[in-house]
Amino acid sequence: MRPDLRALLRTTTFRLGLVQAGVVLGFVVALLLYVYFETAGQLIRDSDVLADQEYASLERSYAEGGIRRLNQEVVERAARPGPMLYILAESSGHVIAGDLPALPSIPGGSPQRVDFSFDRNTGDGGPTHVRARGRVGRLLSGPILLVARDLGDTAFIAGRVTRALWTVAILGLALSVISGLLAAWQAARRAEVLAGTAREVMGGDLTRRAPVLGIGDEFDELAQAMNGMLDRLEALMQTTRTAGDAIAHDLRSPLTRFRQKLETALEQQPNSEADRDALRKAVEEADRLLDMFAAILKLARVEAASNWRLERVNVTDILRELVEFYEPAAEEQGLALSAHIDESLSVRGDQGLFTQAVSNLVENALKYTPSGGRVEVRAAHRPDGRVEIDVLDDGPGVAPTERDRVVERFVRLEGARSTPGAGLGLSLVAAVARLHRGGLHLRDGLGAEGKGLCAALVIPSAELAR
Repeated sequence: MRPDLRALLRTTTFRLGLVQAGVVLGFVVALLLYVYFETAGQLIRDSDVLADQEYASLERSYAEGGIRRLNQEVVERAARPGPMLYILAESSGHVIAGDLPALPSIPGGSPQRVDFSFDRNTGDGGPTHVRARGRVGRLLSGPILLVARDLGDTAFIAGRVTRALWTVAILGLALSVISGLLAAWQAARRAEVLAGTAREVMGGDLTRRAPVLGIGDEFDELAQAMNGMLDRLEALMQTTRTAGDAIAHDLRSPLTRFRQKLETALEQQPNSEADRDALRKAVEEADRLLDMFAAILKLARVEAASNWRLERVNVTDILRELVEFYEPAAEEQGLALSAHIDESLSVRGDQGLFTQAVSNLVENALKYTPSGGRVEVRAAHRPDGRVEIDVLDDGPGVAPTERDRVVERFVRLEGARSTPGAGLGLSLVAAVARLHRGGLHLRDGLGAEGKGLCAALVIPSAELAR
């Protein structure tokens, strides 16, 4: 998988590499300027000041004592050890006295700066090329005077440092561009893998997942987030695929009964009482259908909406009111309904959805627990700061292998086919739990030997959810 070079050059990573190269180049240029002004620049400035002072001093000697005194001063100063160079020459340029056998140049006019090179004997028989800087000019249209400073090794070192810095600048620029290309190529390759995964998923292969290298970089985080999204998408698509079959399966029986009742009423002789009974039964079947669609719409709204207004919900009061509300129904079915609810329980959520979720759990327990059984509602704080609401019964329960399935949409076990319902109750509870950043867990209930069912709704407390 090789990204196109032109596309590579347009990547953000390569542009960042170019920015890095520009920063490196700018830093080296700034360093060059700083080194130059602190070494060679300062040396030149000091040389100019010293040369001006010596030139002015010799110019005064010439004005006071003429050529003889000037010559004497030049000879004496040239004999002193030090970096200063002196040359006194006739107006024709012939050297009278000084450190050098010839003038580097013959200026014509007022004193001016001069920067020149000359060969100096190193003492071991070999000359060395050195640089000097100073001032040269004619004195009262007469002799020529040159005063300069031998820059010596300092200029050589400054030049070497400058060349080294330029070399570093060029290498830094090249390395920055190369590293930018390599980084862009690596990032483009990882991005192309993610894009390829997305294209295959769009092509219909929902099992494809982005590779995670385990490096822990931003591409691994993106791949993990993408895989989580694809897992969720696959689950939703699977639900969508099975929803039509499940709806058709669950709607077929009530629609068939609905049609049979109407058809039977039409085939019989007109009878007001029988007709009203047929219509009443048809209305009951229609209500079942409407309840099913209302449950589907509510479940879709809970799972799709993200703008629910979550407020503090008093769990203790709601649970006690629900237990009180369902006690008559439990007595009518011959069931014992009890409660063990801690004080001051609260969560942050939507009160209506929370009440609906707990009601679904209690109604399921009452529906599937045979007469003479027990149903118990418990609620307490967990050590991790969450609130757990348990609805337990000693009915037939759900096998451990089936507990993950029963929270899916439209899933109804064989033992529940004879009871009214659409297989959406636990799906709605699970969706409400996810909305409240919690979960629904199914465990063994009150019965012996794993009989019965415990539906545990675990939600962060109001204090923990802040």
